[in-house]
Amino acid sequence: MKFSLSSINSQNIKKGLNYIRYNGLGGVWSRVKYKMSGPGLAYNSWYKEKHEADPEELDRQRQVKFNYEPTFSILVPVYMTPEFFLRAMIESVCNQTYGKWQLCIVDGSQGNKTEDVYIEDEPNTDSETYKKIYRLETEKIVHEYMDKDSRIDYVILEENLGISENTNRALEMACGDYIVLLDHDDVLTDDALFHVASALQEERYDALYSDEDKMSEDGIKYSDPALKPDFSLDLLRAHNYITHLFVAKRELAIKVGGFRKEYDGAQDYDFILRCCENIYSEDVDKRVSVKHIPRVLYHWRINNRSVAANPHKKEYAKEAGKKALADHLKRMKEYATVSHTDMWGIYKVNYDTPGNPLVSIVIPGGDDPVFMKKCINPLYDKARYSNFEIIIVCGELSNSAMPKFYSDLEHQRKNIRVVNDVSLSTMSAVRNYGAAQAKGDYILFLDNNTEIIDYTSLGEMLGICMRQEVGAVSGTLYTDTGNTYHKGMAVGLNGIAEYLYQGIKKDGFGYLMHNRVNENFSAVSASCLLVKRDLFEKIGGFSDKFKTDIADVDFCLRVRQYNKLIVGAADAGWYYHNTQSSTKIDTITKESTERIIRQDENLFKVLWKQFLDQGDPYYNPNFTKEGNPFALS
Repeated sequence: MKFSLSSINSQNIKKGLNYIRYNGLGGVWSRVKYKMSGPGLAYNSWYKEKHEADPEELDRQRQVKFNYEPTFSILVPVYMTPEFFLRAMIESVCNQTYGKWQLCIVDGSQGNKTEDVYIEDEPNTDSETYKKIYRLETEKIVHEYMDKDSRIDYVILEENLGISENTNRALEMACGDYIVLLDHDDVLTDDALFHVASALQEERYDALYSDEDKMSEDGIKYSDPALKPDFSLDLLRAHNYITHLFVAKRELAIKVGGFRKEYDGAQDYDFILRCCENIYSEDVDKRVSVKHIPRVLYHWRINNRSVAANPHKKEYAKEAGKKALADHLKRMKEYATVSHTDMWGIYKVNYDTPGNPLVSIVIPGGDDPVFMKKCINPLYDKARYSNFEIIIVCGELSNSAMPKFYSDLEHQRKNIRVVNDVSLSTMSAVRNYGAAQAKGDYILFLDNNTEIIDYTSLGEMLGICMRQEVGAVSGTLYTDTGNTYHKGMAVGLNGIAEYLYQGIKKDGFGYLMHNRVNENFSAVSASCLLVKRDLFEKIGGFSDKFKTDIADVDFCLRVRQYNKLIVGAADAGWYYHNTQSSTKIDTITKESTERIIRQDENLFKVLWKQFLDQGDPYYNPNFTKEGNPFALS
């Protein structure tokens, strides 16, 4: 850290005193800690060099004339907002390159007044709680901007009604086509509304959301980007991954009932759930459209009073979020319960299995009885869900003891059947043959080197798969050492597809902790895949055009063509043992020549060219397509 006498002058002293005046000593300490720790330096450079619009681009945007020019009403409830934050927020709206907007400011701090505010100092310091005095001149500041811009509307409430009711008052002021949510201490990028308006040229979406990041208290550095997938219902049911920027049709916001005070602390989560929950409605008239804009359009300010700096300042928000999610599931008529996890603001949804349908488990046969027992026996010893049958598909066996082993299995377990066909030469053929023998309404494909870990894994996957909008569910596979092997894929990453979260410990933290929650994917491995039988039959099973495991990706993309979701179930754990039993089928699969692999890759690129060109909707395009998952492009 450099320091020189030349840096001490009257101007810098004045700036420092103003900073303390509006942010307090705690804010100064937060800023010092930020500069000492230097978080997000790589992202900060990437954002400013590759993502942030330059002056020339901003000027170009100001000249654009859209065919459809909606008006955006930006809702901002303010309360005890420091002048620096207030001005930055307002100016971020005034600087928009798209000009059809209305800024609706509702003041719950009763305008001009001096107020004593008690704020607890940052944890783990020796400092005691101390008083900070803010000279709040909200009314004067807002009117200063109103005099310059007629698009700003301002209401002072006689009393603070709470965040939800204050926001509802702003919603009543709104006259635009769409409403935009903006917190009083955050800022929009200058091109935020331009990109929303651009997206609305494609379709009049009911709701839209963008990527976001965090901004240092002084507004200079950016860090912790949330580069999100396209709409992921299962991820949203784990936590409010959408957050900012969120935009919705005004008529939709009014129709769903605005904001509800019983969810204060998680009012945005409740509101977003209600706006988006009919996206998969079977009733076309009720169905909503949700658009993700893969650009950072919102900077969430880190300051000593914000959740961005310390989420534990709002512990009550966890309970409000849980209630919002539970009520959402009731409205959707899901048989499910919600519980907290050990991660702040992240929830676990447990889906019931009404009717307890039969699950047919299809497993390729192997030549090692010890190994096969390791796969099969835990299904009886551990799995709490017991209504299943096992279909073992055998090709040509090299171990002469195996026919008796399989015969004994059938006699010992009434729900095990062994079927044989020596002509089966690929894993796809094995799975299709086994599925044709299935009696259950759901089929679970398991490789014979898998082993159930959690007693709830089978029921966990089934409960998710029974949902109307879901077509298939993958368990999470772990190596013998407890590292993640597979939970889902990004299609188009490093060629055809790449596994995500590989190498992360079971309780470790991947990108935004998504490895530890349910989320949606375009493709998963068929090594542990549960699918609706009727959907499997409609699709025609695994394609015999592919000789390698590219068939898994092709199958999943065909599931998606039926508008069914694929879910990676975080809490359905299975071991994926390093050693595989050797059968003729396995040997052919593992020893496929490079020529066969190239043929499969070339065929896939032809069949799915449009998908590859557009990019995987569940993998943000700001991430690289070559290299480590979740690395910036």
